[in-house]
Amino acid sequence: MKISINDVIFELPENSTLQNALELRNISPQGIATALNGTVIPVAARPATPLADGDRIVIIKAFYGG
Repeated sequence: MKISINDVIFELPENSTLQNALELRNISPQGIATALNGTVIPVAARPATPLADGDRIVIIKAFYGG
């Protein structure tokens, strides 16, 4: 199936979860927020959040500074 992460299209196996997508793209789960199709997904829910063809994931990285 095809999904997008921050507007870049990726191919993932069927029955993948949000956590699988992060792992397959080597995206560290630390210090990021994730949204699936516009809905924020908490860290604890990522392993149980299924993906479907055409889903859009947005990843926002936290940073410090001022």
